[in-house]
Amino acid sequence: MSRLLQIPLLLLTSLFLVIQAQENQDVWRKFIDIEQNHAFFPETLRFSIKQYNKDSNDEYLYQMTQLIRAQEQLSNGFEYLINLELSRTMCTKDVEFDPVNCSLQEDPKLYKVINCTFFVFAVPWNEQYELRRSNCTNV
Repeated sequence: MSRLLQIPLLLLTSLFLVIQAQENQDVWRKFIDIEQNHAFFPETLRFSIKQYNKDSNDEYLYQMTQLIRAQEQLSNGFEYLINLELSRTMCTKDVEFDPVNCSLQEDPKLYKVINCTFFVFAVPWNEQYELRRSNCTNV
């Protein structure tokens, strides 16, 4: 009889561990520093900046002026911790954002630089990106 109780208990414990692992998104490799051209990172960086511009209340678009640090962690996708500097451009949100054709703000009253940290979850092969957290401060 005792052996019959062990099997459901083992199955219940296994189920709990699987659910817990999914909730914690098991980390397979801890954060490591990466370069700007690292596989899948350029798309993630573009997504992050585009999402910042979309969520921002500023009427002007921002573009990256400096990548300070980029890190990648492997879980059931890629997790990126990105620290960068963004600067206000002369382009307003009513135009399609193209960093090549959009110069930085020249008016001293409108000039603005911010330092941002983004935490992004990405599954690039499914074109799935999620900005999970962001924090930006004026420089």
